[in-house]
Amino acid sequence: MSEQKRRLVPEDLYKFVTVSDPQISPDGEVVAFVRTHVDPETKEPRSHIWLVPTTGGQPVPFTQGSGSDRSPRWSPDGRTLAFVSDRSGDKQIWLIDRHGGEARQLTQMRHGASNPVWSPDGRYLAFTSAVGPEDRREMLTRPRAEADRKAEEKRARDEARTFTIMRWRENSVGIKPDRRAQIWVVPVPAPGEPLPKPVQVTWGYYDHGAVTWSPDGRWLAFAANRTADESFRVRDVFVVPLPDPDSPAARASVAPPVPGAEEPGEEERKALAGRLEQAAAEAAAAFRPRNITGGIGAFSLARFSPDGKTLAVLGHQNEYQNATQPKIYLYPVDGGDPRILDHWDLEIGDSVGADVRPGGRGVEVTWSPDGQWLYVPVTHRGACSVYAFPVSGDRPQLLLGGRREISGGTFDRSGQRLAFVAGSMYEVGDIYVYDVLTGQEWRLTHVNAGLFAEIEWPEVEELHFKARDGWDLHGWLMKPVGFREGQKYPLVLEIHGGPHTCFGHAFYQEMQLLAAAGYGVLFVNPRGSTGYGQAFVDAVRGDYGNRDYTDLMDAVDHALTFGWVDENRLAVTGGSYGGFMTNWIVTQTDRFAAAITHRSISNWVSFSGTPDFGPFFNQAQHKVDDPWSPEGVQELWRVSPLAYVRNVKTPISIMHSEFDYRCPIEQAEQFYMAIKFYGQAPTELVRHPRSNHDLTREGPPVLRVDRFHKILRWFGKYCPPNKD
Repeated sequence: MSEQKRRLVPEDLYKFVTVSDPQISPDGEVVAFVRTHVDPETKEPRSHIWLVPTTGGQPVPFTQGSGSDRSPRWSPDGRTLAFVSDRSGDKQIWLIDRHGGEARQLTQMRHGASNPVWSPDGRYLAFTSAVGPEDRREMLTRPRAEADRKAEEKRARDEARTFTIMRWRENSVGIKPDRRAQIWVVPVPAPGEPLPKPVQVTWGYYDHGAVTWSPDGRWLAFAANRTADESFRVRDVFVVPLPDPDSPAARASVAPPVPGAEEPGEEERKALAGRLEQAAAEAAAAFRPRNITGGIGAFSLARFSPDGKTLAVLGHQNEYQNATQPKIYLYPVDGGDPRILDHWDLEIGDSVGADVRPGGRGVEVTWSPDGQWLYVPVTHRGACSVYAFPVSGDRPQLLLGGRREISGGTFDRSGQRLAFVAGSMYEVGDIYVYDVLTGQEWRLTHVNAGLFAEIEWPEVEELHFKARDGWDLHGWLMKPVGFREGQKYPLVLEIHGGPHTCFGHAFYQEMQLLAAAGYGVLFVNPRGSTGYGQAFVDAVRGDYGNRDYTDLMDAVDHALTFGWVDENRLAVTGGSYGGFMTNWIVTQTDRFAAAITHRSISNWVSFSGTPDFGPFFNQAQHKVDDPWSPEGVQELWRVSPLAYVRNVKTPISIMHSEFDYRCPIEQAEQFYMAIKFYGQAPTELVRHPRSNHDLTREGPPVLRVDRFHKILRWFGKYCPPNKD
């Protein structure tokens, strides 16, 4: 059987199809989802919306064209689908009838529009669109003209930027534009009616998101950090009232029409300036948000209960800084202290890592129709499942699990059917439906079935073993493809990033490629990983390079007991925190024949001032209050691989993206330069162009394939696999 199959190759990335964002219709009869493939000519990803009946049948494309479509959202009556598309240039919100036909454009926002959310009565859509201090209000609801684009490009080329904020760049964005995401509401017109003017609901130099409506449509809840604290320690949930669209406050927040040319003349602008300033002030006062969570911690999203009296909010109060497990807070909408549900030491959310992911992280937090349960994603021992938390505070129940990652999902109106995406170590992911009443589950798509049937996949064994100090450890050992008893094989130790993420039941092409090339792959969850309780995830803070390091070495020792691992052909690799740990390992031991470090950290001292999130990571993870004090610098240098770089004798390839603002490339440059200076180990610096910290997961496919080849080349040279 195996002779008829082939081995996975890097170029198979171009053939993978992913499905994501499954949105079941309110009546539970059909699922809209996003299907993404790599364009064979451009080698760039393209996404369109597809439909599939929940009873089964052939999935069909619902949108098409040269652009990409995403974020499908059903109207409450199930007749219309709103979605985001770049078919007209910038991303805007479009509408299409459930039974097909031409899509019609709903927004023409100057800086694009995204994240559509229907009001409960289907008359309005809330969305987010950026606003900058220099944006003229009369132009915000009009698309940018070509002259505007050229003017912006000229300013970016010829004018220096001035910043007064700490977090002036962001990994996924780059240098931050002088704009912030605001929430808008727009009436939904009937077909043939003119486009209505959106109403701006949030104001101020803050980013707003995670919008949800109250059941009566009178309130919006959203999440934002509206304080001077730019760290990840503060994020609040707010509610804001929505007056009648014809009220003076609503009219004040709508950009007034401008007669004549699209761009008003200088005199017109002067005449409008005073009126616009006054209108903006009136609207900002009318839409004054009320802080529900009160600045006590980091809260990510909220959901109104079916009766509208309670807000379920996910978040925490920084008890363990950014290692704190989220909890469910039940806030009275009218004000008052929350009731906190016991989370039974479960990790709420999806933190399972993967390098081919369809998108979305866990099932959407959802109330049951009777208001007695909350459905949430939970990461536990490498799997992401769906749990039902009783509002009573009793023990949560597993609703939908298995050795897999459930990476997105929505319920129908009745709460009976759940559409979701699930993947595993051997499947990128497909659409499924689960019936809550019957407990039955069925599969609706098989997007990679033909391709995956061609390939010979490795065996994977789950590991349970003890650390040297008695802590329980968990991981997996992947055998080389074509494994034969009695032979010795090289082994690659993979180390995940975070550190507060985990390896688990999700698809990693990198690991599968290493197994296809003849390597065993060891991937475990050392202290600091999620899914094993609060004490475990917090154990790495203030202890980098100590017990996390020995956990990994104990894992290698455990793998050697299986008898087929060649102790003279051990390799190590990892990215982000895993890159730090790879750097740390080669400064502490010579047991590895080769190493590859990706998007890594080598110098925690310089890392205080260079990443996009500022010094807050060092403060939280290394328990250093003042990272620039003599004591802080001393502690950070003590746990920096660069402090021990003279010990490196392992051949190491240092790979980094040019526009990585999470772990900036200067970290790679320092480590590379020092290794070259001491000259005791072969090394190379690989710089990936036009990519950021997320290259391995979301970067340009061509660069990801190139990276795979470079990995196989380096390991093949210094830690070669067996010859067939």
